[in-house]
Amino acid sequence: MLKKTANFFAKTMERYMPDPFIFAALLTMLVYAMALIFTQTAPVPLVDMWANGLWSLLKFTMQVSITLVFSGAVIRTKPVEAALRSASRLATTPTKAYFLTALLSGIGSLFSWAAGLFVGAFVAKEMAKNIRGCHYPLLVASGYAGFMIWHMGYSSSVGLVVATPGHFLEQLCGIIPTSQTIFAPFNIITALFLLVTIPWIMSRLAPDHEDIQEVDPTIINGYSIDGESVDPSLINEHSTEDIAEGKQPAKLQAKNAAPAGVAVEKWEWTPSDWLEHARIICLALGIGGLIYIVRYYLGGGGLNMNSMNMSLMVLALLLSRTPKEFIHNCVESGKSLGPIVMQFPLYGGIMGMMVKSGLAVVIAGWFVAMSTETTLPFWSFVSGGLINFFVPSGGSQWAVQGPIMLEAAKQMGVDMARVAMAVAWGDQWTNMIQPFWALPLLAIAGMKAKDIMGYCVMALIWGGIVFGLAITFMP
Repeated sequence: MLKKTANFFAKTMERYMPDPFIFAALLTMLVYAMALIFTQTAPVPLVDMWANGLWSLLKFTMQVSITLVFSGAVIRTKPVEAALRSASRLATTPTKAYFLTALLSGIGSLFSWAAGLFVGAFVAKEMAKNIRGCHYPLLVASGYAGFMIWHMGYSSSVGLVVATPGHFLEQLCGIIPTSQTIFAPFNIITALFLLVTIPWIMSRLAPDHEDIQEVDPTIINGYSIDGESVDPSLINEHSTEDIAEGKQPAKLQAKNAAPAGVAVEKWEWTPSDWLEHARIICLALGIGGLIYIVRYYLGGGGLNMNSMNMSLMVLALLLSRTPKEFIHNCVESGKSLGPIVMQFPLYGGIMGMMVKSGLAVVIAGWFVAMSTETTLPFWSFVSGGLINFFVPSGGSQWAVQGPIMLEAAKQMGVDMARVAMAVAWGDQWTNMIQPFWALPLLAIAGMKAKDIMGYCVMALIWGGIVFGLAITFMP
């Protein structure tokens, strides 16, 4: 039953799912139409709201970009890659590969939403390379499915915002400590349950043998040196190792007449070469940053986007063997930023129309109107999932939806921490069919959104059941 349902959604998404940019453009038009219908806004002022909102997310765009770059730099360091490769070897069959890919992605997502995406892509490629018979789109989908619990971990936007002194809703709800949100029993238990059951769901979705699509060898067999792809058949083992370790600078020139080898043109070490390979530089910056972070948290500093990015940068520096390696890892990680940065203005424009026209209040109000003291957390979750389509950013969505839901919780006497996490759960839930955040993973894995979204629908259905029951009934 699961396999047939997954096959139906996979074929449907492959046929009808547009490129994420087209998806964002269509959402822009839909929001414009809805604002005209459900609010009192005139057509021309609504265009102004859209235009003025295009650049409203620039600060957040930079924060998100830095999170992606430094998370990717951490995952690409040799110790982390070695650990992930070792963990990947625990899978010996395609079924185990799907399960383990989703599990490791989920663990990475609890550490950092961006880390989960990079882990998912890296492990999916490792599994495809080492295990014959894996359906590559399902492997990549499994790597993305683990992302559904990111808001329940260390980088939870909502959990971090409401715990930060001076946040924009402090007068309404005060400071809500992470012990009541991220580290609350209902959140931890639900996260752990999904961390195990989502991988099981994904492992049950493999298509029939004749429909299996194995990975394109060019996706997993490429080798990159200083950001330039090199055919592995043109690299001898000794030269590759030396370059990867940073032991000696070298220039590679592929010999057309002798493709089995690589010409290594050596040159004398220069001061710049020594500096680029001096580990003391990474250690000095990393230790300095570590001292600051320790003092920051011991002094009562709160966990937020900036402190999280600082932690990721320090970790990437300490795990990198040379500045050259750190730079290379950051550059490679940043290659997936283009499609994301390109879409942020569109979603900023959508948010501008949603907020300025009052459409967000109208939509949230629909759910508040049908809520009771018991059902408010559930409808907060559902509305969070709906609004995530239009504002696919946890922090930005909270700015739109948080005031309405917390005011309703205050008037009804409902636990504000639970309502806040309900919105966060809704945001992460519909990411399974909102392709925006899949873009970094897809760029690394060499796939398109329509290739994996059909399988992610199954994770969406299961997650919706679990989230709905947990947010309503779990103490």
